[in-house]
Amino acid sequence: MPWPDPQIDFAPAPEADLSLGVFETLLVVDGRPLEAGRHLERLRGSLRVLYGAELAADLERHLADAAAGQRLARLRIDAAPHAPSPAQIAVRPFDPALVLAPDDVAVVTVRVSAGAGPHKLIDRGWLARIEAAAGEGARPLLVRRSGALLETTRANVFLLRHGELATPPLDGSILPGVMREVVLERARSLGIAAREVPLTLEDLRAADMVLLSGSLRLLERARLRGDRRSDAAAARLAGALDVRGGGGS
Repeated sequence: MPWPDPQIDFAPAPEADLSLGVFETLLVVDGRPLEAGRHLERLRGSLRVLYGAELAADLERHLADAAAGQRLARLRIDAAPHAPSPAQIAVRPFDPALVLAPDDVAVVTVRVSAGAGPHKLIDRGWLARIEAAAGEGARPLLVRRSGALLETTRANVFLLRHGELATPPLDGSILPGVMREVVLERARSLGIAAREVPLTLEDLRAADMVLLSGSLRLLERARLRGDRRSDAAAARLAGALDVRGGGGS
């Protein structure tokens, strides 16, 4: 079935409240915060660009302390440049059923004039309104008025076609996702062709499967049509990302 044109049209994002700061979310598995180094590097980059501020040098040690003893958890770091402490850490249990969930998700295309940008801002008001408009459980996929695919409100997007992977490039309009980087690395190590190229609604309509990458759920999928090569590639990627047995990212 052809993918429909976006049924939801959203006004440009209002000016975000930068004073609230930026944040990161990490998955903790068996007391280990996954990809902590990459997350902290992205957080440092945003703090420098937006505020000319720096993270505390011992923040990684505080992350390790917060994650200790957690079987599976969501760890969040909030960093506001004018707060009494340069970073606040919160940890709470995370549902194992959400990690590499086997069921397909619903993806709804949403037309926007611009993306949310390369920084993970605490002010998510515009993105939250898009999620509410898309409906509970749906993953809103942002699409420029030109038809260019961007990302969802919480994940980077990949398209699989004939067993080959493609994702939009980092052009300043989308988040440079940590798991996006990991997926590209895992795909290439598995011999799966993986490209960073501009994608459009036409590419979406031609795809076998949509994959969504994020630091907590790791990889979600929306199947469009059957193609054994794409099914096999998605399964291999999921296996390479599976951290629940102690390996992976």
